Amino acid sequence: MKKDHIEIPKPSSKFQKVDCSECGEQQVVYSHASTSIACNSCGNTIAEPTGSKAKINGKISGSAE
Repeated sequence: MKKDHIEIPKPSSKFQKVDCSECGEQQVVYSHASTSIACNSCGNTIAEPTGSKAKINGKISGSAE
């Protein structure tokens, strides 16, 4: 039986480029991060886990695809 008409679902998670709100440095963060992510230069918390999507504390500047 042919299954050409069945579409493959796209994932809802992705890697995002996030600018730090304090120093402005750009860092790549997973959208469903399970641990706290700190900025590499200033140590400010960029992402906090919530159980599903991470709470992003900065400006999302695009996707890292």
